[in-house]
Amino acid sequence: MVLIKSLSSYKNASLQYDGALHLLTVTYPLIKDPKLLVGIASNIYTSMQYAMDAIMIHDLELKLISPYPSNPESKFNLFRLKCVNRNKIPSSIIVKMLDLREILDLHKKSSTEFQRGESLVISNGDYNLKILGIVEIKEYLQRNKEFLEITNKIINKYN
Repeated sequence: MVLIKSLSSYKNASLQYDGALHLLTVTYPLIKDPKLLVGIASNIYTSMQYAMDAIMIHDLELKLISPYPSNPESKFNLFRLKCVNRNKIPSSIIVKMLDLREILDLHKKSSTEFQRGESLVISNGDYNLKILGIVEIKEYLQRNKEFLEITNKIINKYN
């Protein structure tokens, strides 16, 4: 029994992943602008959030977790505490989600960004630097793909 809401979140996650993959494999090689990497990272992070939502909605419908607030921080903490171990989600996925959130938050608050080779260096006023390059994006995309496969197995487990 696939639940409609969890399936909808999963489909949104897949669409975001497909968008990130297209940007990385088609658009980026043509444009070669490292600023595009932030957009790809945003798509990957959004995809991972939708996948997390799909799992949480599924667990909520099965009464494995109690209703939760829509606050992103509270939702993420509940996901880590209640859903990750039960669903055997690798910690590497959670680490990449946290990394992406940190990069995107830094980008929003960034006072300085500059290109170094094919990478984008993002800095805040305290010179906290994050480097976003093609290698990192490929790693995030791989973890995103793995997370989608796990999510698909979870929400289709009872079919």
